[in-house]
Amino acid sequence: MYKKVNYTYFIVFLLLTSSCWSQNEAPTLTASGNQPYCPKTKINIVTDFDIVDTDDTQTESLFVQISTGYEQGDDSLILLGSHPNISTSWSINEGKLILTGATTNLVSYVDLIAATKDIVFQSTSGNPSDKSFSITVGDANYLPSTGHYYEYVPSIGITWTSARTASENREYFGLKGYLATITSAEEAQLSGEQAAGAGWIGGSDAETEGIWKWVTGPEAGTVFWNGNFNGSTPNFAFWNSGEPNQDGNEDYTHVTAPGVGIAGSWNDLSNVGGDFGDYQPKGYIVEYGGTLGDPDLSISASTSIYTTSIIETTSASICGNGSEAIEAIASLGDVLWFDASTGGTQLGSGQTFTTPIINSTTIYYALASINGCLEGQRVPVMVTVTPLPTINSVNEDLVCDSGSATLTATTSAGIINWYDVSSGGVSLYSGTSFTTPIVNTTTTYYVDAIVNGCISSTRTPVSLTVQKTSIPTTTTSNQSFCDVEQATISNIAITGQNITWYDLSAGGSPLNTSDLLITKTYYATQTINGCESLDRLSVNIIINETVVLPEASTIPDLYECDSMLDGDDTNGYTNFDLTANETILLNGKEASGFTFYYFTESVYTSPILTPENAFINTTQNGQTIFVRIVNNTNNSCFTDTSFNVQVNELPEIQASIIFKNCDEDGTVDGFTDFNLTETNSVISNSGISNLTFTYYNSYNDADSSINEIASIFNNQTANTVYARVENVDGCHRVSTINLQVSTTSFSQGFIKELEECDDDNEIDGLHIFNLSQASSEFLAQFPSGQNLSVHYFESLNDAQLEQNEIIQQDNYINTNTFSQILYVRVESDDNGDCFGIGPHLVLTVHPRPEFEVDNSEIYCLDNNPITLTTFNPKGDYTYEWKNSSGQIVSDLDYAEVISGGSYTVIATSSFGCESFPVVFTVVESAIADINIDDITIIQLSDNNSITINNDNNNLGIGDYEFALDKIDGPYRNEPYFDSVGAGEHIIYVKDKNGCGIASLEVFILGFPKFFTPNDDGTNDTWQIKGLGLDFTNASKVSVYNRYGKLVKQLNAKNGTWDGTFNGQELPDSDYWFIAELIETTGDIITYKGHFSLIR
Repeated sequence: MYKKVNYTYFIVFLLLTSSCWSQNEAPTLTASGNQPYCPKTKINIVTDFDIVDTDDTQTESLFVQISTGYEQGDDSLILLGSHPNISTSWSINEGKLILTGATTNLVSYVDLIAATKDIVFQSTSGNPSDKSFSITVGDANYLPSTGHYYEYVPSIGITWTSARTASENREYFGLKGYLATITSAEEAQLSGEQAAGAGWIGGSDAETEGIWKWVTGPEAGTVFWNGNFNGSTPNFAFWNSGEPNQDGNEDYTHVTAPGVGIAGSWNDLSNVGGDFGDYQPKGYIVEYGGTLGDPDLSISASTSIYTTSIIETTSASICGNGSEAIEAIASLGDVLWFDASTGGTQLGSGQTFTTPIINSTTIYYALASINGCLEGQRVPVMVTVTPLPTINSVNEDLVCDSGSATLTATTSAGIINWYDVSSGGVSLYSGTSFTTPIVNTTTTYYVDAIVNGCISSTRTPVSLTVQKTSIPTTTTSNQSFCDVEQATISNIAITGQNITWYDLSAGGSPLNTSDLLITKTYYATQTINGCESLDRLSVNIIINETVVLPEASTIPDLYECDSMLDGDDTNGYTNFDLTANETILLNGKEASGFTFYYFTESVYTSPILTPENAFINTTQNGQTIFVRIVNNTNNSCFTDTSFNVQVNELPEIQASIIFKNCDEDGTVDGFTDFNLTETNSVISNSGISNLTFTYYNSYNDADSSINEIASIFNNQTANTVYARVENVDGCHRVSTINLQVSTTSFSQGFIKELEECDDDNEIDGLHIFNLSQASSEFLAQFPSGQNLSVHYFESLNDAQLEQNEIIQQDNYINTNTFSQILYVRVESDDNGDCFGIGPHLVLTVHPRPEFEVDNSEIYCLDNNPITLTTFNPKGDYTYEWKNSSGQIVSDLDYAEVISGGSYTVIATSSFGCESFPVVFTVVESAIADINIDDITIIQLSDNNSITINNDNNNLGIGDYEFALDKIDGPYRNEPYFDSVGAGEHIIYVKDKNGCGIASLEVFILGFPKFFTPNDDGTNDTWQIKGLGLDFTNASKVSVYNRYGKLVKQLNAKNGTWDGTFNGQELPDSDYWFIAELIETTGDIITYKGHFSLIR
């Protein structure tokens, strides 16, 4: 491949006569004209032209060609004027204008000379290159730079060796022919891109692989390329992209077909090339000239045109605004200046142009011109206007007393310079940040900026301020506080800005203003503009001590029980010692340093004169006492608090009661155990929830709360005990309990039974009983007219002591499975006296019937009835079978059914207890009914697949699973198989319920992508796979090599190919096939593709 930069174009004028050149003298052509060209205009190709022929005055045709620099699509040749005897034709591919007779086969030299002088060149390009034109009497292309002629000879399928021989047998006006040897880009364009066709040329590496030489004509033996497509040339080569690639004995050079890669470029082919298409040889290119013994010819003449261009420019720069001179140099002619790249206004001419005054960057355009030509490429020349930079911002600074600081500035552009004067002077520093020297007075510096030599118009001041700060002031240097104030440093009275406190007159660390004050001297500074005063103000602080009260929750109220000290223990008045809390209130302070004062009002005006053991509350039941604790050395420092005094009530009770119990301890002797706690609710007049009851043998023990006895007490010890009743406030009274034994009881052997079925969700022998259903029979055992009630207990001890009673009689669940005895106590609701007690209630829970079943069956359609059976019953039961509609189908211990569905059986015992319902599920199923209409096959793809369609249960009513090729599976639920290889396959459909397996044979068509005929038993032949029964034996496959040659034809049903042709192994390569598959209906389906032969 090559790049076109500047090409010289030659127009070849070719003249043919009807006479034989070997018998006539060849004409001599002369032409003149080396002219400047103005782009996009027309120009005559010659300034003079003549044909001299000693023995003829006419010829068949004249050929005029753009030999170098031809730009197809832009350039053309046109005959102007009136030339009635001349006919023209334009070959856009060759860039050639052909002149022939308009009405006869011959045209006179006179007419041709006149017409040639009227041929003009024109181009639509705005920037054309230089051109050369050739005029010749022959139809071969003529290149003036070599003096050689080039002819394309069409010959379909000709080999390279045959083309070389044919070329060497051709002559052109006595010049010996040979396959073209191309040594320059101009030669490559004229013989390739501008040739009448593509064909063989004279290069080959058949002698030494990878060393490409010209092997024909005068250039024979010249190396022009080394290597494959990534090789290099020592002189000139024009290979197409990726060539040469040596794709199988490709040792000969061929100009590529039009439309294949780079126009006119080369490709390596084998001697025979391809059988068809772009790589089949269509002819060859013959070069004439340069052979030893060739005659000198003057049958061609040439002229040329040239253009001019800008070869050098000089731009300019301006600060702010102004005018400046710019320059441009042309290769030829003059320079014209414009204000636009196209169109616009011409501003001037000459090598130098001075701009008007401008204030922004402006582009001007220079045009190289010959003879005032206004067409061509305009070259931009820029005048850069740099705006004067400005200082955008500055950051000033401040130092305390004296010091150095860093000042900063920003600019719109450029570099910042720092000065100590507003104008003139020398720059102190360059950059955005400037560190000043040490100063002790406020100092001003100045900044400007420079960019591309342009300096800002004024300097901007930047100040460094020096701050000197004095100490703060105060009206008193001695200040005092009470510690109860919790005064902090911030409470010290002082005047100043941003005060900082220290505990030293010099040095040290700043104190927090939230620090609590203590008795000592503090020192203060003030800070203004970040600068702290060097000296410090001293202030003396004195802290007076006060009591710091404990947490309010730790100051106890004072309580006393109401007493008879004032003759009445129910009126809410009694004596208090108010000093009882003083140690707690001092909270660790020394008592000698403080005095306590007590008040009945919160304004602290009249202190209580006798607070020790002599104060009687002035408000019934209690009141608040206010306390002031005063510092003995400074009575302005004190602490106030308060606490409550409260008179607590005594409990309200019966002074004496009688407690009667049944004699059921096993001995009828008038003695029994008493649960004294049963008397609590009788003793108390206001409930027992907030009272504590304890029991004693004497009144004094009870009053003093000593020698307590147990609550379970036998009257054999004594018939009188004493109960101490104490409320939550610790106040108590004493009640006398008189013990008596009852003489009534139940009839001997009396028992009541309650029965239930175990009918809940679990067979556990437990059930809910309503015990009150038996109460009426127990009450009937005693004389009527008494206010009696029945109570139930789980043990005799609980019944005797009336503890752990069964409270919810209507919702009791037995605690012993299937059978349990409860103890019954009947007592008076008037006074709690016991009338009867004993184990008189039996609870019985009858179990559910139980049996075993196999409750899942499968019913395959068209089979016999099935029998549903119960077995291993745990008793004598009756049975009832029902279907899903509730109809009874059997009253035996089994049932016969002939259809699917749900069947339920219930057993009933002799006690009327029913079993849990047992449900039998009978599932209907059937073997699958599958055919080819149920199958969807994806074949000839990268992922062949088989899909079984059962969306509408078209396979049957069963629950199916699927396997491919193996009847034993594995089976899958998904009716889909992917990545299925081409060939014959069997689909198996299995009923999960055991009703059978159905199968179907299917075919997946496939063409292998490669085969390896190396006799290893694997992929040794190539053949179609999976051709189904719906194709006939007349189906066939044709195999071709990459050049389109048929190498094998085989029967599609059973034919194979082993990679040979006429008994010879074919090389590794891609091969193409055409499969014509004939269906049994007669329709033909054609498939095309390719595969690889790999050895």
